[in-house]
Amino acid sequence: MKNSLIGLVGISGVCWIFGTCAALGADPSPAAEKPGWKLTFQDEFDRPQLNDMYWFAAYRSGRKEYFQRIGKASRWTDHNAHYVIENGVLKLRIDERLPFRADKSVPCVSCIQTSDHRFGATTEEYQILDKFAQKHGWFEIRCRCPRGEGLLTAFWLHQHDPTKQEYTPEGGRKGVADGVLEIDIIELQGRHISDTQSMVDLNVHFTADAHYRPAVAIDASQDFHTWAMQWEEGQIDWYLDGKVIQTYQGPTPQEKMFILVALFQYSGWIGNIDPNLSYPRDLEIDYVRVYARDNQPPQR
Repeated sequence: MKNSLIGLVGISGVCWIFGTCAALGADPSPAAEKPGWKLTFQDEFDRPQLNDMYWFAAYRSGRKEYFQRIGKASRWTDHNAHYVIENGVLKLRIDERLPFRADKSVPCVSCIQTSDHRFGATTEEYQILDKFAQKHGWFEIRCRCPRGEGLLTAFWLHQHDPTKQEYTPEGGRKGVADGVLEIDIIELQGRHISDTQSMVDLNVHFTADAHYRPAVAIDASQDFHTWAMQWEEGQIDWYLDGKVIQTYQGPTPQEKMFILVALFQYSGWIGNIDPNLSYPRDLEIDYVRVYARDNQPPQR
């Protein structure tokens, strides 16, 4: 899925050399250069294993560890991601038994993220484990999403401070009065993908009205598409393949935020787990890239 190029990219102030190659028969990825912007994070998934310099291969394990300590049940049996990397494409995968669970009717998630945390003796004591987090900028993914009821593709941002995320440490859901704590760059329900259109959920949590579900004229499961979000103070613009599909103006997060990418399967607002669904189901990711404007130092 990659262009043939060799270059230098700075990630968290360090210079890394990367090489990419074209996959036979695949459309090339857009070049990483973006006029007026500088690349601050990049993973092209061009190595056979997930790079632990960039990612935690689990879904919010800091919450999982704290829930175990206070005796609160977790929705997920296994927080560890199930994935493969093939031909420069990361496939966040759900099989009948992996991520590990008793049977395929049990909710599960395969997720990678760029930050995590651990609480100390109390929730007032905590350690933030940032691999990457940034305030403002351009956040982009090129991916292909699976169809199927009860499946959800998600690419989103949380504030890296665990006391300022969308849940309290004990798992209580916050609301509009708590301010803007999360940005959903895309949420694609598998049941909302068809041959002629896909409906994508775009959200700024928590606000009273920044919740959108535009229909776009693509089959998100058939081809790779580039989804992006430009976040500035007081404004967020969502893009599909370089074109704006939604704009929000209003309060925006005041903290730097980290990246999460996940494929979920569960019963709820995304429908019910289909007992006849065939496996594996993959969220296929060509790359994830983040930029900051040339004239504005990224707040990391």
